[in-house]
Amino acid sequence: MNESNTPASNETSIHENEQLAQWHDEAVAAASEPDLRERVRALTARALHERRMALQNVREIVAAVASGVGSGLTARGGEIKDGLRQAVSGLDDAVGSAAQAVSYSVREAVEQGRAFKDNELKASLEQLRDLESQLVDTLKHTASQSGGKLKEELGYLSEHLKHSGTRTGEQVREALQQLANGVKASGEAGRAGLSESASVATERLSQVASGVLSALSDSLKRQSDRLRS
Repeated sequence: MNESNTPASNETSIHENEQLAQWHDEAVAAASEPDLRERVRALTARALHERRMALQNVREIVAAVASGVGSGLTARGGEIKDGLRQAVSGLDDAVGSAAQAVSYSVREAVEQGRAFKDNELKASLEQLRDLESQLVDTLKHTASQSGGKLKEELGYLSEHLKHSGTRTGEQVREALQQLANGVKASGEAGRAGLSESASVATERLSQVASGVLSALSDSLKRQSDRLRS
């Protein structure tokens, strides 16, 4: 029997779809209110928090909120360019803050001696590394699923962010660098105050973080080369 079709899993899927629909509807309503950037930031941050900052849920949350705002702005009529810009900035703010929160959680867990498997650490750090591309790709996909002026303006914004960068990207780079610096400092200062498990976890995080940072640097260099060509 396929477990994915069990009543429990179906119930979970229904609940998740209901959540996404709720966030979409809240985003529709936010499009008619003042201070759209802050409203979108708060809504996205709450959605991420309710999903326990699960970075694998970023795409679906961003898609639900972006499409909701787009629908709201279109229904309202008039110019949508400024509203979309505010909404995308709010999404960027929330996802960037989530990146910082996740990096703090990883660092705290290591310092408390939580045992990490290499693949767990690598997966967490690679999710952080890929957040910016997830944000931009989701906005681009949402634009492709839209029509008219919304498709045009959201497509333009996603392309602009792809080349100019995002706050999320800045936060991710800062978070990964802080992780690498933090574990390096712990190693240089000696681990007399750390348990054996914390010592091992810190060393492992340092190794994995260094690899992810190296990959991140390579990808940023390639992006810079493409922009100059």
